[in-house]
Amino acid sequence: MAYSKLSEAEIKAAIAKTKEAIQRGQDLLKTVAEKPATKGLELVAASTPLLIEKLEADLAKLEKALAKKSTA
Repeated sequence: MAYSKLSEAEIKAAIAKTKEAIQRGQDLLKTVAEKPATKGLELVAASTPLLIEKLEADLAKLEKALAKKSTA
């Protein structure tokens, strides 16, 4: 996505939502960190770290776009 095309307010909102999603993912990992009881929970435990990684990459891009908007 071309984050630079978003307004400063939209970027700030996206940053807040992305941070919230990262926190929820981390909380979810804590919940399933102990031996998952079901196959579904095993899949959650396996896939959530990758999701968090992608969210953190998006967050870095959003923060970079915001820095460019702020200096423009």
